[in-house]
Amino acid sequence: MDASVVYADLNLARTQEPKQASPPAPPPDSCRCPRWHRLALKLGCVGLILLVLTVIGLGVLVGKVIQDNKTKATVEKCNVNVSESSTKATENSVQLTCSNDWLPHREKCIQFSQETGVWKEGLSNCTRKGATLLLIQDQEELRFVKNSIQERGHSFWIGLNYSLPNKNWRWINGSTLSSDVLKITGEPKINSCVVVSKDNLVSENCDSENKWICQKKLKRL
Repeated sequence: MDASVVYADLNLARTQEPKQASPPAPPPDSCRCPRWHRLALKLGCVGLILLVLTVIGLGVLVGKVIQDNKTKATVEKCNVNVSESSTKATENSVQLTCSNDWLPHREKCIQFSQETGVWKEGLSNCTRKGATLLLIQDQEELRFVKNSIQERGHSFWIGLNYSLPNKNWRWINGSTLSSDVLKITGEPKINSCVVVSKDNLVSENCDSENKWICQKKLKRL
């Protein structure tokens, strides 16, 4: 028996190896930056962040300093107010008084003398007492003096005389009399001084005999 030979055509498909995907080509108008450019960009971003943080920190610090200064100023103002209040309270607690034979009026102690004499004697007598002849400040004080004189019924020297060569009325402290404060009756002459009575102010010869009024500051207890 003859063996038969069978031929068969086998078409084996060749397995192709997968191709590796190649990276996309950059656009034609794009540029490729060098590595040192990218490094510089990163450093610039870090520096910008540090700058922003520094500005924020300085802002917070300045705000804190301003707030501390305001708080300090407020505390100092409170301390000053407390000190002033304490001083006023202390002053109010201190009593001002006059001796038994002196009358208190505003910030003065006033004394009506019992003896009489010429104007210079009255001036010397007041000086020995640590006082001076009365200087009348305004109409209110003049009314107080007149009301006090009314009970005594006398005329009293005050610290006002006629000054030469200026030919005007001057107080013994050197100030000139204001006509708006006092109206003096009688003609001023050389060696003229002023006395006050319950009715008015009169120009008299300084060598006339009258009582006098002394004044001094209130005494603190």
